[in-house]
Amino acid sequence: MVDRAAGGQTKGEVEAAAAAAGPAAGVDDWRVVDRTLRGLARRRAALDVEEAAWLRRARALGVHREFGFATFFEYVERILGYAPGPARERLRVADALAALPKLRAAMSAGDVAYSAARELTRVATVDTEDAWLAAAAKHTVREIEDMVSGRRRGDSPDDPPDPAARLHELRLLLPAAVLGKFTAARRALEAACGHPLTDGDLLATLCDGQLAGAAGSHVRDTAAGSHAGDAAAASRPMYQIAITRCPDCTRAWHDVAGHTIEISETELAQASCDAELLGRVDGDKPARVTKTIPPRTRRAVLRRDRGRCVVPGCRNARYVDVHHIVPRVAGGDHTPTKLAVLCSAHHKAAHDGRLRIVGTAPGKLRVTHADGRPYGAPPSHVGAGETGVPSPAGGEVVAPPPAEKTPRARAKRGSA
Repeated sequence: MVDRAAGGQTKGEVEAAAAAAGPAAGVDDWRVVDRTLRGLARRRAALDVEEAAWLRRARALGVHREFGFATFFEYVERILGYAPGPARERLRVADALAALPKLRAAMSAGDVAYSAARELTRVATVDTEDAWLAAAAKHTVREIEDMVSGRRRGDSPDDPPDPAARLHELRLLLPAAVLGKFTAARRALEAACGHPLTDGDLLATLCDGQLAGAAGSHVRDTAAGSHAGDAAAASRPMYQIAITRCPDCTRAWHDVAGHTIEISETELAQASCDAELLGRVDGDKPARVTKTIPPRTRRAVLRRDRGRCVVPGCRNARYVDVHHIVPRVAGGDHTPTKLAVLCSAHHKAAHDGRLRIVGTAPGKLRVTHADGRPYGAPPSHVGAGETGVPSPAGGEVVAPPPAEKTPRARAKRGSA
């Protein structure tokens, strides 16, 4: 946030402040320097909100075409100096500010810096912006990031954070050759799934493949050994779950690289669909390992579905789980007709509530989006030529409807 005691100052005001500070005061006087920097911060905040409005207007008019630029982001990079990533973030904030008049006014007055507004626009709505502005007052950007983390758009500052909504930053420095491989792998996986992958979905899929491959690496690479390896892979789930659960509040978590991370009931349900259960790991005698799906049933379902995701258009046949169409907590069981093969990305979407799968397998499954649309069909409000992404002409974006929010998880899970 920006200190309200500071005001924007012209050169004359700075000189007046120096005169008021005393005859010896000048640009080397700390009070003048501090007041000037505060004034610059407030003016910058006002300029940021003004720039946001002009960015939206420039995109709507397709200004980049008048200069012969291929895309609007090329125009922004060349004219304003923002790389594509920061440019997209600026536009996201600009679109959010258009619907948040009080936050926009606070920025125009110089009371909220862009870096703080960037975080608040992730969660604030017209109904909650007052509460978020009050909660963020006098806090640093880092503290505001912590407040926003784990909360979804529409949540208030008093709502408990949802571990499933909390994002963890991972920074990678890659040489050009590795970056090329990473980009190619992303395109291949998205082509196999038939839809774009989030960063989390992409890394989860890559990690699942490595972990599954490592699990079967002990099988000898002979004709018989290869067949045995295929059979072992078909009967071996991808996950092992070691749950550390508080007996009083039912929260659970897992340890990753020395950090204890709380995770959601939705994530637990996804992994529990197709996993090896290790039981308690803190007792005197280790529990016997069991599987959520009997091995022979898992093998049969994988072969029936040809080892590939059953979602229409998905060609992913590598990183797959066996999914309970009827959740076990709702009375679902291991009957093969109530099981279906899903890739990691679609499995996550099913447990997040973004994807609905009903019916019986094989041949009688119905796959829809959360709002009931057949999978792959455009939203009802998106007309011809509108896809919910910026058009080449740089027009306004018609955003798809938000995914349904799943109920807040009380029981959490951990996996190892």
